[in-house]
Amino acid sequence: MRLPFGMRTERILLTMPKPSRRTFLKSSAALAAGTAVLRDVRAFAAPVASAPVTPLTQFDYKDVQLLDGPMLVQFQQNHTIFMNLNEDSMLKPFRQLSGLPAPGEDLGGWYTPSSLFDPPKNMTGYVPGHTFGQWVSGLSRAYAVTGDKATQAKVHRLVAGFGPTVSQQLYTDYCLPAYTFDKTNCGLIDAHQFAEDPQAFAVLGHATDAVLPFLPAKALDRTEMAARPHKNISWTWD
Repeated sequence: MRLPFGMRTERILLTMPKPSRRTFLKSSAALAAGTAVLRDVRAFAAPVASAPVTPLTQFDYKDVQLLDGPMLVQFQQNHTIFMNLNEDSMLKPFRQLSGLPAPGEDLGGWYTPSSLFDPPKNMTGYVPGHTFGQWVSGLSRAYAVTGDKATQAKVHRLVAGFGPTVSQQLYTDYCLPAYTFDKTNCGLIDAHQFAEDPQAFAVLGHATDAVLPFLPAKALDRTEMAARPHKNISWTWD
């Protein structure tokens, strides 16, 4: 009868003679000696040069291409919207809060200063200028993708227009200074990095000096914010 393979293997192993203690010890000694020789050989051998390790690097925006599809459509639509935003309207809240001439139409909603702000019942005028930094960031990255000089020029004009508005007046009686400055910070860094704006870092330094007196010494949770004096509930949301 032909046995299955596993059973045949087991039968062969059972019928093989077991090594004597002397044979086992001799084999073990030979193996140990061989291992020692190999170890000594490796110790005196010339080290093998390891292959150079390439560190991880970040792709530039221009190195990635969106193919036809909804993501490309969304990028193109956003780029077009940002390019068509009126620059005076984008800068208007900062000019108003700094007491400068402020031409252009109001963008309304949260973006435009308003005496109607009465949280949480009426959120009109909640955080004037809060998305300006995000628009500058988006335009700067769009320039990095497309190399479009009109986009770069718009970034440079916005940074140049924003610079003179920066003062502590921007954040006096402003309920979310950290929130808005976070976006301004990102926009100006991106303008420097991606749109090669020569003024961006200087303006960022000035903007940082302006906001620091209005920031707490450390990050606060909602309970800690509520324990501080505040004009209304929105001052506890930053």
